[in-house]
Amino acid sequence: MSESALHRGMKAVVASELTKEGYEVLEEPLWPPNRLVSWEAYRPDLLGIARTESREEYALVECETRPRTKRLLAKNIWKVQLQARIDRQPRLRRILVVPRGKLGALDPKLRRSCEIWVADRADILKIPMCSPS
Repeated sequence: MSESALHRGMKAVVASELTKEGYEVLEEPLWPPNRLVSWEAYRPDLLGIARTESREEYALVECETRPRTKRLLAKNIWKVQLQARIDRQPRLRRILVVPRGKLGALDPKLRRSCEIWVADRADILKIPMCSPS
């Protein structure tokens, strides 16, 4: 099945933003990037990797043109694991990207487990993950 223009556009805007944040961005990687990250039966739309002396972060991005909470919760994005290191704890960011006008379709509780970015052709509204209360 081919990607829609909206889906491709969302991925391009998000990839550009992650690059500005210092990430190397891989589109739909077939395998985890190294032995510190593991997943099964999953392929993120985008994978951002940021590694420096003091920072090791992985951003898993799902772009959903027609978001539905039930479908999102069934994805294996929630089963991705990071292996801790002796010298630092890597950080995993889960980012859900939806088109403008579609945010209302999502259960607000998703904010406890991922960042939500509302994207259109050239703009992103970032809604940070909130702490569970």
